[in-house]
Amino acid sequence: MRNRGLRPALAPCAPGIRAMRSLPRAQAREHGCKPVVDCGMGIGISHPKSEIQNPRSNGFTLLEVMVAVAIMAMVLVTLLGLKNNSMRDVSLMQHMTTATMLAKRAMVEATMVKPRLPGEDEGAFPEEEFKDYTWKKTITPTPLIDIMEVRIAVLWKEGSRQESVELVSYE
Repeated sequence: MRNRGLRPALAPCAPGIRAMRSLPRAQAREHGCKPVVDCGMGIGISHPKSEIQNPRSNGFTLLEVMVAVAIMAMVLVTLLGLKNNSMRDVSLMQHMTTATMLAKRAMVEATMVKPRLPGEDEGAFPEEEFKDYTWKKTITPTPLIDIMEVRIAVLWKEGSRQESVELVSYE
């Protein structure tokens, strides 16, 4: 029974033979080519030596899998470390931004008071959301007459470290 719906494919075959179209089936078999039916897409020929028939090439070796897993583990550990560092840096930047705004507010309050007398003062911010922050104000004279150095530092704990932001103004 002959299947008329299938047509030959242009698959490479033995050297010097381009495709089944150029050879009758009998001649293709003589050259060691075998017809291949490809799910209704056409009949082609393939040469037995053109297929990889190495029984050891069916998958990955245990060593290859172990090396791939080791590489993936190193990459994942590195990425996890970067994520933790990023989160710590974001937290520090949020504290620094808050401390800078608090220092600016304290500086405005300190520079509005006249006369400014040399001395030091410290305290905490009254708002509940800023309970972790403290401030320290230092006013010192400068060599110039009537000019004082106003220094405001806002301090907070970042883990086990004491962090601070300091603003200086000459009034």
